[in-house]
Amino acid sequence: MIDGIPAWVGLASPVSATLVVFWLVFTHRLVTRAAHTEMVKVLQEHNAEVIKQRDLWQSAANLANKTNGDLAKTNSDFIENAKFSAHVMSAIQENAAGGGAHAVQQATG
Repeated sequence: MIDGIPAWVGLASPVSATLVVFWLVFTHRLVTRAAHTEMVKVLQEHNAEVIKQRDLWQSAANLANKTNGDLAKTNSDFIENAKFSAHVMSAIQENAAGGGAHAVQQATG
């Protein structure tokens, strides 16, 4: 079986393997352990920064939601006060237009 393989195939295998390794290193598909460790370190630092920014945004969003809830409650209180004030002012105008006398309701029973 080995007798049928040409001699150049036996020489081409180590040469082609060496060329493939050089090509992989040159195209940055194959890196050294030190380079890999450095890349992992940089990516871990970047991930930590992203997580820190995410937490800051979450706390800011929670504060904004709380503030919006407080504003909505305050606005509803103001609206109730405005309705009451409008009712009082319209009653005063009606009484003033009717001669200035206050209408008193008597309970009949």
